[in-house]
Amino acid sequence: MGFRGAFSRPVIVAGAFAVAACTSGLMNERDSNSNSSLAGGQLERLADLSIDALRERTYGESELSIIGPIERLCTSQERDRERPRQAERFMAQYQSEGHSVYTRIDVPFAEPPLQGYPVMVFAHGWVGAENAPNWHFGCTLESSYGDIYGNVINAWAEAGYVVLVPGYRGHGTVDNNPAEGHADMLAWDNGTYLMPSFYAVDVLNLIAGIKLGGGVLVPDETGAAQSVRIDHSRIFMNGHSQGGDVTLTVLAATGEGAASGLELAGGSIWAGNIADRFEQLATFEAMATSPEAFLSGDGSWTATTTGADGSTNPNFVFGYPPDWIGSPHPDEWTWQSETFSRDRVVDALRAKASVMYETLNNQISEFGDLSWTLETTEDGRDIIVHDVRLLDSLRQVGGADAAAFLTEPLNLHFSDRDYYSLPTWNYELCERANAAGGACRTFEYFGNTHSLGISEHEWFSPPETLEGHRQFIEHDLCRFGRASSDEEGSRHCQAQDNR
Repeated sequence: MGFRGAFSRPVIVAGAFAVAACTSGLMNERDSNSNSSLAGGQLERLADLSIDALRERTYGESELSIIGPIERLCTSQERDRERPRQAERFMAQYQSEGHSVYTRIDVPFAEPPLQGYPVMVFAHGWVGAENAPNWHFGCTLESSYGDIYGNVINAWAEAGYVVLVPGYRGHGTVDNNPAEGHADMLAWDNGTYLMPSFYAVDVLNLIAGIKLGGGVLVPDETGAAQSVRIDHSRIFMNGHSQGGDVTLTVLAATGEGAASGLELAGGSIWAGNIADRFEQLATFEAMATSPEAFLSGDGSWTATTTGADGSTNPNFVFGYPPDWIGSPHPDEWTWQSETFSRDRVVDALRAKASVMYETLNNQISEFGDLSWTLETTEDGRDIIVHDVRLLDSLRQVGGADAAAFLTEPLNLHFSDRDYYSLPTWNYELCERANAAGGACRTFEYFGNTHSLGISEHEWFSPPETLEGHRQFIEHDLCRFGRASSDEEGSRHCQAQDNR
């Protein structure tokens, strides 16, 4: 194998890929009952998902057990159109909340630094319960964001990082065995916007799992288990879209004072769903189904709330619908009218609020009679008036309101026209994190899509648009560094920062 120099302490095992045994509860021999269960369709309290609760938990239900090289799990299309290889790739299994779940591991061909390889954990975006069992860990070009995800993973491996790509519970199928926890997705991956917190627990168990044995055990050509040296002081996270929510939650749940003792060296979020749950509820469904959310006061599209006649739309949310709509002008629509079928934003709010409150009342024991109402403000805007019992507790979930714990270096990358990661959300989060002593930076990419790419439609991406995707990778590598020191690269990064 190309990275044989990375190994230490060879261990002979009975089978070629039966490497690390699942040792539930190994970390500090902790009492497995000390944490409330975060598996299944029921919770005792919403507070069990809060950042404070996640910081009080310990993690590490098992080490990683290597299943085999990823090549035999990739599709023929990926093999036929393969990118330049930067790493040896494996699939591994580990335990999280009693679920057996998977992660992809890329180990660089390059020799590790003396202190070991740094690590990048890549948190992917929303896949959905229907597609999750067939998710391919950024392996296939045809999968959602497959090509872009593959480029991100490759870039970090080329920079000398071990890259971990967790599937989360319910994601991926290996040797006809789907990841466990799909029922959790069916229960929570809806209008509550709670699922990223469950996924964050899966990531926390993964990070703790690589610490149980001091590194990652992988097989060599003979089937002997070899330990890949890991620099535990340089574990970073990178998250896209819903994975940005996961990343923000993990960052807030770790660090100084966390019971787990887990620390990250920094994080990067691109096109992240980083607002609190109330903001996500008020934004996503309306922008995806109601033209009123992005049209001006006279019903035309101007990318602003104001129409040609000077009238304003009180229910305007954001000026740019998704680029796949083809045209933002209703008079040009055909199939678009079926997708954007809700005439008013209030209909989208009503639909999502109903799902949120029904789920919370039925699946969280402390509730049962939460209620909400709709109200029209003096300026004509329709809003949800939430149950006062929910206001404080739901804001404690996720990292959006946990700026005090976001102290590690953090890069936020976003488009100026992506409603899944509104610019105001990114700027405001960075301001709050920095005010609390953090080190957050923002990078805005004009005319970019949700994947930080360029749309085929000029109304969305004007001709002068530059693709942000490769820029954000370079910004992150400049800030977090490559595995080995690179004087020329350091000068280039310094020049970038001084622009």
